[in-house]
Amino acid sequence: MNFNWIKSLNKFAHLVLFLLLSCGVALWFLASDSLNFHIKNQIQNIGSELSQQKVSVENVSILGYQGTGAITRLIINSSDSTKILSNEKATLTIASIDLVIDHESLKKEIVIIESITINGLNASFHFNQDGTSLENLLKTVQQNIQKLATQINHLNQDQQLKVVPPLMKVANIIIKQGSLTLINDKDGQIITEALTKIELKVVTDEAGNRGEEIGIEIFEKLLIAVNKQANMLKSKAFKLI
Repeated sequence: MNFNWIKSLNKFAHLVLFLLLSCGVALWFLASDSLNFHIKNQIQNIGSELSQQKVSVENVSILGYQGTGAITRLIINSSDSTKILSNEKATLTIASIDLVIDHESLKKEIVIIESITINGLNASFHFNQDGTSLENLLKTVQQNIQKLATQINHLNQDQQLKVVPPLMKVANIIIKQGSLTLINDKDGQIITEALTKIELKVVTDEAGNRGEEIGIEIFEKLLIAVNKQANMLKSKAFKLI
């Protein structure tokens, strides 16, 4: 896992982080530039470590004073859709992730994310008699969850400056309609089907959880839900062949 971005923070950034820590949750969320930088790097680093594939994010924009936020163009594996047929790994793209934050909770110890809405989720995956590349992606993520949690804890313990982001709770997660594209490795046949709306529930402690923990759980549950629909599409595809 690449943590070089943490080590490269200059003196000014250290001062900003110290102020965030000293002044509490509200200032953390109001300091958009620092927060956006942190979230974007966390998603890319943690996502890549979990999936063992390239994860990229175009932009993160959290507007604490408005209680809103957006993460745009999150891609797992490849940003070039023209290479989909030559790619044996599953590819996921998300057009945007919209956040609604309880503005009043910024004054408290636990930040409440009222809703997370995932828009434009498209999953492309290969399949054969042994299974699908989407199933392999889920297995890889689940195998790496505990390893990653240990690395994050060690990193937090090793940092001389203890920067502690606020604890959070998430009330509601919705994956709006997207699409599934299945590619048959045997004959190259491609089948595309609509992905139906999915609602996810995240289990959080009463005292709240760190953003990294919540993000990892959302990623895993998202893949489980998409795999469920993908397996239904695969069963239908086998009947067609």
